[in-house]
Amino acid sequence: MSQTPYNRRFGSWTAALEAFVSFANGAGAESPTGSAGVTPSRRTGRDPSLRLRWHVLQRDRFCCCGCGASPALTPGVELHVDHIVPWSKGEETVLKNLQTLCSVCNLGKSNVG
Repeated sequence: MSQTPYNRRFGSWTAALEAFVSFANGAGAESPTGSAGVTPSRRTGRDPSLRLRWHVLQRDRFCCCGCGASPALTPGVELHVDHIVPWSKGEETVLKNLQTLCSVCNLGKSNVG
């Protein structure tokens, strides 16, 4: 049996056993790890499907929402479909949370901080 799930959730097999004993003795009311170690499940993956990408590009008229650049007007412009609220911050990959950005605008932003 692999210990990887235990190590990922509890840090070690010993810590998992200690958490279970504590839970079994009534010290933990909700779960062995509490609510801090549990991440909510997501309904969507990080990367949008090709169909969803097409809908976002079509909605934004194949132009960057940041600067208005378009491959039709300026050859060499590369468009990206990007999350408005980052997926890493818990937001889903749905049409209302996606926007079209050129590579310059997209690479100039980040969710650090």
